[in-house]
Amino acid sequence: MSILDNERVRELSALLKDNAAQNRYLISDLVLEQDGQTLQFANLVMEGGGTLGIALVGYVYALEQANIRFLSVGGSSVGAIVALLLSCIGNRTEEKGPALAELLSEMDMASFIDGNAVARALSRKLGNMNTEKWKLPFILLFLLSLNTLLKYLGLNPGERFLDWLVQCLADAGVHTMEEAQILLDYLPDGLVHRTRGSGFAKPETSLKLVVADLTTSSKVIFPEMAPLYWEDPKQISPARFVRASMSIPFFFQPMEVRGVSKISDIKERWAKLCSFDGEVPDRITFSDGGLLSNFPISLFHQERVPDVPTLGARLGSSSRTVKEISTLGGLLGNMISALRHYSDYEFIYNNPDYSRLLGYIPTEAHSWLNFQMSEAEKQELFIKGMVSAYDFLETFDWPTYKQIRREQIDLNASLSRFGWGSPRRRNSTSGEDNGKENYNR
Repeated sequence: MSILDNERVRELSALLKDNAAQNRYLISDLVLEQDGQTLQFANLVMEGGGTLGIALVGYVYALEQANIRFLSVGGSSVGAIVALLLSCIGNRTEEKGPALAELLSEMDMASFIDGNAVARALSRKLGNMNTEKWKLPFILLFLLSLNTLLKYLGLNPGERFLDWLVQCLADAGVHTMEEAQILLDYLPDGLVHRTRGSGFAKPETSLKLVVADLTTSSKVIFPEMAPLYWEDPKQISPARFVRASMSIPFFFQPMEVRGVSKISDIKERWAKLCSFDGEVPDRITFSDGGLLSNFPISLFHQERVPDVPTLGARLGSSSRTVKEISTLGGLLGNMISALRHYSDYEFIYNNPDYSRLLGYIPTEAHSWLNFQMSEAEKQELFIKGMVSAYDFLETFDWPTYKQIRREQIDLNASLSRFGWGSPRRRNSTSGEDNGKENYNR
């Protein structure tokens, strides 16, 4: 059964459509009148979280039922997966949520665990670690998988996932980044500003996927930094950018790109696009973008009051809890969690108005590595995403947010004049130094 046939999904969809028809949701200044409906446009950033990404699709679906569409989208790991599909399935005014929901209904997630028999067994144990008494079997499976981990640096090659994503894009008519760029650049006729009419600057329309370049210790934003790694990135499938971003350490083998140093004018490219100033390596190893920024909400940041909000979908509670550390595993897990979230928390701390743009999906009861997920659990996560989007829309107020953003800008300017601004605050309008960040600085 399709997720969209679920009775609760139908109820929420009807409620969102009815509220949108009554103009209950004001979330943006850029709008388009189409087929008797008012479409509103926003940016969207999605958090990484493995198989919990199903909840992100529910969040997107709900926003679209409320007649919201997206200009720029971005994310890390599974957030990057949803962002890419959202950018490449149809044009900017079409609903993408139904197609994404159908993909979920038909997707065989278990097939993405494509290592050998022992690696698959260990991967399944990892996915069910919250419910199974798995310590002894886990240790045995780990020892049996040690050779695979040492040789390939991951349990599963990730090839079946890549093949699946390439096919999804091909079914949508996208085989190369050049074809994807046509969809990214598209802006519909009739797009207007609520107060300035058609007299407004062309808004940014982009895709930003966060990846960790482990070879040079760099934070990479694809596709804008793809020329660093490929001779002609326009001709490769954008699915490869996502394959790099979703390389969950040790669970999936990291993605490699070879022959980098042999690209013509490669030194000039690296000097222009990256802060790394060493000798350009011939082989690059990529890993999960969530290692550096699991919720890269700063991707589309501007030091002004925006015409559209940058909405954020988070996987987990809005509250940060105290975590007791009494085991080596707990220490390691919390170290990784701190590294993944530090820069994102710091950005929101420096720009507290962003806290009003975030929707939190309560996914704590679910395992983010459960590739054996039942249909019932998929539906539960999808509905949680929809409910969270509904709750966000019911409380968000665009005029109030703009006023708070304006006050925050004035406060930042005052602090800067007195030399009290944050030493880590960047001057670029993107808030990310256009993606050129080296994380050993």
